[in-house]
Amino acid sequence: MKTKQLSISIILFAWLAYLFSYMGRANYGACIVEIVATTGVSRATAGMVTSVFSLFNSFGQIGSGFLLKKIHPVKIIAAELFIVASINLLFPASNSFVIMALLWGINGAMQSTLLCSATKIFMETLKEPWLSKGAVMLNTVGAVGGTLNYVLTWFLIRYATWQTVFFTVSSILFAAGILWVIFMPKFTASASGQSAKASKSTDAKDSARKTAAPASTAGKTSLLSQLTRYGAAFMLAGCFMIGLMRESVSLWIPSYINEVFGLSSSLSIILTVFVPGFQVFGAILGGRLGRKMQNLHFPGCVVFAISGFCMGMLLLAGDFNPFLSVGLFVINAICMTAALTLSLSLFPIRFLAKEHAPMFVGILNFFVHAGDFFASAGIGWLSQYSGWGITFTILCTIAFTASVVYAVGGIYCKRELERR
Repeated sequence: MKTKQLSISIILFAWLAYLFSYMGRANYGACIVEIVATTGVSRATAGMVTSVFSLFNSFGQIGSGFLLKKIHPVKIIAAELFIVASINLLFPASNSFVIMALLWGINGAMQSTLLCSATKIFMETLKEPWLSKGAVMLNTVGAVGGTLNYVLTWFLIRYATWQTVFFTVSSILFAAGILWVIFMPKFTASASGQSAKASKSTDAKDSARKTAAPASTAGKTSLLSQLTRYGAAFMLAGCFMIGLMRESVSLWIPSYINEVFGLSSSLSIILTVFVPGFQVFGAILGGRLGRKMQNLHFPGCVVFAISGFCMGMLLLAGDFNPFLSVGLFVINAICMTAALTLSLSLFPIRFLAKEHAPMFVGILNFFVHAGDFFASAGIGWLSQYSGWGITFTILCTIAFTASVVYAVGGIYCKRELERR
């Protein structure tokens, strides 16, 4: 198989594995309005299930980096697909929210292995420009998976039950796991064979390594030493705030529309079905900004400022029209996906040594999901007991604070780049 075809096959299979796994986690958010309506639990209780997922996922991100040193990433993703499929099969049969939360926590722990494993597969098998393309492609999963989830959820809730959503996703994941086990080991083995034949001089001319930090080519360095350079610490803080502003906000869009405008659960879901789909434009925007600007902090500063403006508009005029509200949520989703692409996908492969990049991706993702952990239940609790006005005030403050954090990180990164 030619290098181009092999690279596309590896990216496609990793993307599909990530997509179907994402459907095995986002289906709960898509069903949450119906779950609250049919079970009678409060939004705060329902949000706790997502928070438990984020908690397990956050700490799993750290552990996945160490796991990759012992087990091949292809085997890790295969196990993840089958376990997540089993959890989605068991989840709707549970008769207790405690059991649901525990199952969803295990789901979060398993899904924490995905991004680190995919990043390691890419860095071991792909060359530029496919390496950057693969990294950006992974950030379109939330958009495509979210849209598919909402469409699937709307259809199945309309003609069946929310439990059917989980059974359907489980079947898809089992099929994906079988295909992964059959094909992906062959693709990675072929790519590794081609890489072994490539000369060291060709590797030195790799365009990605021209823009990488000196640590990428200056021999072995510690991960801790690299965390102190190029504003990496500010990226960690930024990822935490992305977690506060991204999925946790999108999770409660149907509930917001349902409560503020009095629309039915199914209509609230279908009205917001395309919100995740627009995240594709966020991944594209982040990828283009990353190609045009070597300092990735400054575009992060801009997109967070735009997000803060959207939260401010929701505070002032969010109850004016449901389409205006959805539009503002769309812009926020685009901005947060762009920030995630810059911070989580492009920053590690550009500024960190090859042996440390997958681990740093896990650390960054830990902060993303830590933010999501606090926000998922926090937004549900705030909206229920303090109202949406206070909720959007806090989110607006977070967004503008993140914009400042990225700006300061950009100053530090600029100084490092000028010293090169």
